[in-house]
Amino acid sequence: MLLFLAVVLFAVLHLVPAFPSLKARLKDRFGKAYGMLFAAGSILSLVLIVLGWQMADRIAVYDPPAWGFSANLALSFVAFLLLGVFLFRGKARQLLRLPLAMAVVLWATGHLLANGDQASVILFGGLLAYGATHLAAGFAQGFRPSPEVRQGHDVIALFVGVALYGVMIQMHQHVIGVALFSIQDMAIFAK
Repeated sequence: MLLFLAVVLFAVLHLVPAFPSLKARLKDRFGKAYGMLFAAGSILSLVLIVLGWQMADRIAVYDPPAWGFSANLALSFVAFLLLGVFLFRGKARQLLRLPLAMAVVLWATGHLLANGDQASVILFGGLLAYGATHLAAGFAQGFRPSPEVRQGHDVIALFVGVALYGVMIQMHQHVIGVALFSIQDMAIFAK
């Protein structure tokens, strides 16, 4: 139940930017505190997601396909590239408009292909629904990122996306509790 509520809290908070008029009203109401409140709510929702995930039962709901793990690695790689695009002000961010929401959709889809337990369905299914809703609302509202484009940011974004993916692959065991593979596993290729 905690996991479900945490995902809902995360989704509601992060859908606010997809509705510019709502975001503007909240900024007017809370002033400079809006950013702090948004950050605090985001951190709280992430902490609750982690706690909810750790406490959740791993009841099998469906058998993921045999290729689900590989598909997850590929979709997550693209998601991290999109995260890099989101973090920088290149032309790709202007073209894609909502790269972070796209990243969430791909990341969640990949994880649903690799995991078939109830906790995964709640977490990744909920985040997939959030990401798809954010995309639909953002495009319907005509959302555009900041018009500022900085030269070289597209290249930097790709390098950062690849680097973050590599870090997550290595840290997955420690952060999530599930080992994927590590650089040490690749040592057999060096011999």
